[in-house]
Amino acid sequence: MKRLVHFFVVFSIVVISFNDLMADEPETKSNKKDMESRIIFPRPFAIAIDDLGWNIGNDDGYADLQGPYRIGIDRKMDINNYKCLVDVARELNIRLQTLFIMGEMDRENVLAKYPTTNPNGKNWDNSSNVKDEQLEIMEFVKQNAAYLEFGLHGVLHEYWTEENKRSRAEWYNIDDNHPWPEEEINNHLKCFKEIMGQYGLSEAEGHSFPESFVPCAYSYHWNPKGEFSTGVVLHREGVKYANTLFQEVSELNPPKEPNGGDFDHGLIVINRINYGNDWFAYSAVPTVPIGEQESDIIETHWSNWLAPDDFLQQATNQKWIDYFRMVQSQSDRYFAKNTEQFYSQWLYKKYTSVVEETNGTVIIDNTKMPDVVYQNKLLGNMVLKVKLGDGEHISSAYFDKHEIAAYFEDRGFGFIYLPPLEQKEYKLEYLVGKQTMPYYVLNDGTYNNYSFVHSKKKTTINLRLYGTQTVKISGVKNVVKLEISNPKVQLISKHFDEASQTLLLELSAHNIQGETTRIILRH
Repeated sequence: MKRLVHFFVVFSIVVISFNDLMADEPETKSNKKDMESRIIFPRPFAIAIDDLGWNIGNDDGYADLQGPYRIGIDRKMDINNYKCLVDVARELNIRLQTLFIMGEMDRENVLAKYPTTNPNGKNWDNSSNVKDEQLEIMEFVKQNAAYLEFGLHGVLHEYWTEENKRSRAEWYNIDDNHPWPEEEINNHLKCFKEIMGQYGLSEAEGHSFPESFVPCAYSYHWNPKGEFSTGVVLHREGVKYANTLFQEVSELNPPKEPNGGDFDHGLIVINRINYGNDWFAYSAVPTVPIGEQESDIIETHWSNWLAPDDFLQQATNQKWIDYFRMVQSQSDRYFAKNTEQFYSQWLYKKYTSVVEETNGTVIIDNTKMPDVVYQNKLLGNMVLKVKLGDGEHISSAYFDKHEIAAYFEDRGFGFIYLPPLEQKEYKLEYLVGKQTMPYYVLNDGTYNNYSFVHSKKKTTINLRLYGTQTVKISGVKNVVKLEISNPKVQLISKHFDEASQTLLLELSAHNIQGETTRIILRH
């Protein structure tokens, strides 16, 4: 996809009058540079990490063995294999999409109630895996919801038609190219939910079912016009986002484009591709150059993020950190902060027009966004970026004469986060200068800030918060009262940093899948 970037040469004296933030100045060479058209509508970038949750790394699926395929490395998995992911995500301020296999986390042998979930059927016995560290691991995952998304992959990755008779794979029969019975698919989801409940992640305890899904071995039943599909059963449980390799299941003609996708009964399902990092390979980043990657989301597996020994793990972490920073440095790409933001940008890139008509004036046409997006609440922020020179910032940015939702800077770019768009046309007006905006949400976290409204008497923000993290609001100082609309979002601390003139709100969301709230700051 081409960047919509247009360059204009200014031949006459320019007088800038923009929200009283810059005085009239005669044209100079430096002013020309400031007024160059810079807006970029970037492709999003994200990774999906399959296969977290296994207690054992080695596979029991080859030759005559009828057990599950796992992650292809002969080791016992421990909490350090989760901590390394959080270390990377915290350094980058992103929420990684991590997809869990929960069968070996079963502490109550619930898989025995659902025989097709495991190789031993009704004789399932997981006592050899049960240990206190499982509780520690899942508590760690829960406490780090700001950095790890708890997504759905499967129970034990495969499907057993009878005891010790395995078929590929859990959500669709790719051996014979036909769907498994809907009742059995529902049973696998029930089983997954029951294991979640063993770790305090039930609906009764205030936690939602995962919003993200990756089918094991690409076993997705694509049938958007039929009565039954993978999307039908997942949508009922609250799943919204899925990614897979469409070419592996050709039934009913799924999207064929490398970066293709479409809607399936309320889900948005998009194509993902592996770019050279084998599923069993330690410490493996993609080998295909970023400029040649056709899909916006890429396939990785847990093994790719692990080093073969603990003393090598920091080097592996740094390899991934450097990779993401390389992506962020590309003019036409950026890494999304979280899954909702990634899919939102993918939708905007597909259906929305962004044109800079004159220097600093951008027309955004979102009239072609499909109704199904709004019916299923799939749309969040739009992201635009601007290349900044030394000492430069976005000095002013107004969206239909209102404040933008959030802003931050990284790798030489200013990132403008716009509110979720309705099906209409908008105007963004921005200015690059030497000063920062006087008031804005500085979103260097992993949350989604949907709106920001500032006045003399109060400041209001609407956001979706994941886990515990700090929301930063630049320029807002004298807060006499703070109101949080959602009681499941707790204020941990409030502090105004004099040096940066920034209000710091440390907040914590209860639901592992995030909480949405309005925050009002009265001055």
